[in-house]
Amino acid sequence: MKRRLYAPAVLFIGLLSAQIVATAHVYLSNLDLLQATEAVMRAGYLAVPNARVTEHLDSLTTAMAGGLFFTLSIGAGMSLITLIGAWLWEQTFRRRRKATFFFLLIWAACLFLVNDNGWNLWASAYLVVVPLVTAVAAIQLLPARTTLVSPAGVLWPVSAVIVLALLWGLVLDRHMFANIRDHLLLGNRAGRSITGAYYTYTLYPAEAFKSLELKQIRTCVLGDTLNRHNWNRLERTVRAHDYLPIPVGYPADLTIGHDAEEKRFSLGNNHQTVLTVPERELFDSPDKVLAAYSRNQDRNRMFRTLTLACLLLGFPLVLFAFLFSVMGSLPNLFLSVAVSDVIAAILCIGVGGILLVPVYQGRTATVAPANPAIALSASSKITRIAALRQAYEDRRDITIDAKKHGLEKSPHIAERYWLARSLACAKNPRAHAMLLALADDPVPIVACQALWAMGERKNRAAVQEIIDRINTASHWYIQMYGYRALRTLGWVQPRSPQLSY
Repeated sequence: MKRRLYAPAVLFIGLLSAQIVATAHVYLSNLDLLQATEAVMRAGYLAVPNARVTEHLDSLTTAMAGGLFFTLSIGAGMSLITLIGAWLWEQTFRRRRKATFFFLLIWAACLFLVNDNGWNLWASAYLVVVPLVTAVAAIQLLPARTTLVSPAGVLWPVSAVIVLALLWGLVLDRHMFANIRDHLLLGNRAGRSITGAYYTYTLYPAEAFKSLELKQIRTCVLGDTLNRHNWNRLERTVRAHDYLPIPVGYPADLTIGHDAEEKRFSLGNNHQTVLTVPERELFDSPDKVLAAYSRNQDRNRMFRTLTLACLLLGFPLVLFAFLFSVMGSLPNLFLSVAVSDVIAAILCIGVGGILLVPVYQGRTATVAPANPAIALSASSKITRIAALRQAYEDRRDITIDAKKHGLEKSPHIAERYWLARSLACAKNPRAHAMLLALADDPVPIVACQALWAMGERKNRAAVQEIIDRINTASHWYIQMYGYRALRTLGWVQPRSPQLSY
């Protein structure tokens, strides 16, 4: 039994250490965001997130929930890799010095990569704390006698992983995550809870390591070296690119100064110049200049890549390790280790296969091109969802058929989601009313798509309705999609009444 629980125990300790680092990471990021949004609100701009969200930014609970994203991605990947490496170092290489240097070299290379564009405190913290804690736990908890990497010990778990990878490879395409959400998660209460938690809390960790270019709203200080003409012109330029000018004294993402003699602008922050460009270049190509500034400031480029890789590979394998141990624990009380491993492998494949069925059915569902309207009234929700997705891809107006069948009131979230998305292509005037109703949907992901569709329809009459929802929504995702819709419609933040030259 000690052998059976070895891997889960070590991985749990590694994940716990990652959660501690992640909570601190997200918490301090939230405090920075709180400071920025308060400056934006005081300056009179439309803030995203709004006051209903920012009042929770200094909450430890919010930071812990947001930190789970890093725990289950970079934390899971680092814990798993370290467990394998520590076991090999102890049992296979017998703590040989060359093996020690080899593993330390790999560790140092990873640290170098995540700091390739400047010192990255939090990325380094994950890559130092999690491997160290996991390695100590792996060595200290290692059973005296184990068959973890003997032919009998690895045959069945590895076989189960390969079979599951082949099975899930059947649905591996660019729509895989959407199919998992639509047909697996949204089809049951537990899955809906997972989806709800994902959309509620993932923007907090995303804000902690996304590039400046991808942040929705950024702050800017126009320095006192600018003359009136340049100040006014730059104020309009940066505001049009969502760098919102705020009064001097607040920490800002960007500070712009001017050298009149050389006719160059300086872009920087924290009293450090990051980039200098000719006057004409900044005014003629602000997109390129601001993108270059963002890239120069981006410390998380490799960290994001590593986190995504750990999410796609590390998290499923850690989940499998826990499931395999649980499935084999009960048989192991009565049967031998080898027989218990066979049972655990079969049960894991069975669970993976059962979870795959609705995803596979959703992926393979097709709609006859000649009968799209009939498909919208089909008894199978899988067929109706496929019809709505097809209508969106074909940019077909289905307003009348959707209204006829009452799809905007469907009890199935995925149907309302794809209806909202497909209405982006609708020309029928009744589509606007349907989108307004969907924009007030109690499920955030449906409301988000309705707001997105309102932006895609290019109807500027919807601007005030979108602003009202941004100001009153309690969900950050809804506000984010609403703001994107406003920008798609050509809306620009108004000039701050608090600023003047």
